[in-house]
Amino acid sequence: MNLDTAQLKLHLVQDYVPVGNSNRPGDKLTASSITIHNTDNGSAGANAAAHARYMKGPDAQKRQVSWHFTVDDKFVYQSLPTNEVAWHTATLQGNASSVGIEICMNSDLNVVACYDRAALLTAWLAYRLGIHVPSAIFQHHDWSKKNCPRVLRATSNGWSDFLAKVQRNFKNLKPIDAPLISYHDDDHHHSVA
Repeated sequence: MNLDTAQLKLHLVQDYVPVGNSNRPGDKLTASSITIHNTDNGSAGANAAAHARYMKGPDAQKRQVSWHFTVDDKFVYQSLPTNEVAWHTATLQGNASSVGIEICMNSDLNVVACYDRAALLTAWLAYRLGIHVPSAIFQHHDWSKKNCPRVLRATSNGWSDFLAKVQRNFKNLKPIDAPLISYHDDDHHHSVA
């Protein structure tokens, strides 16, 4: 699958936390890993859009939490650019090196579709950012010992099955097929004196 086809399948919505919000520090990030989380919100309707909206609000700013992407069974919401630090691992090292993906766990979720979308997002990001799969894909637990991603950790073979799905997606990704072009001396974009 080409990268552009994968991006279309993700149904990616960019809905950034405003510059200047206290939970968008604006520090430069050169990501060398991806960290997987669960939202810990099982309420009906607590989907990716709801979490993106939450991150722009006063509680997230007060708690100083942020992450890059939230995934549900239909959409991916991007809340921060991948070249900016987010506060999602509870460690300086994790935040300074990792893109954060929160996977929804709301009660009205199609769980299989959600984890399929999360695995595709992880593979797509790893391909685009040059992140090694699977060795640079971490659980929140790996950074701070928090029981997160709780759902994957509680499911028998949950983490290994998720990583295998990420690897399959990653191996199937191809660069965008674009024709080679060249410019001619009579190109109409040159200025005439």
